[in-house]
Amino acid sequence: MAKSSSPLATVIIVVLALVLLYALNPTREDFIAWRSGHARRDASSGAENGFIGTLKKGAGAVAGAMTGAVAGGYGRKDYLICSSYSLGGDEYLGIAHFFIKLK
Repeated sequence: MAKSSSPLATVIIVVLALVLLYALNPTREDFIAWRSGHARRDASSGAENGFIGTLKKGAGAVAGAMTGAVAGGYGRKDYLICSSYSLGGDEYLGIAHFFIKLK
């Protein structure tokens, strides 16, 4: 005979999950750091040595800094357990310090 779980245990697990999501809801600063790091990796992808590699690293640093400045203009909507960020046509969902591009 299978045991049925207690409704109280289910409620406690759901409440703990919601509290965890609330605590991990990303802030605007988290999004800016993620977006500038993402741009830096995109700009400096492809490991090369010598002068070309140095130029790519420099371009990655510049792209990361510029994207960080632009990301400050993103609008944020806080939904307590997640947040959405938008600027122009780009929309992102941030949940538990992870970001997903929606559009």
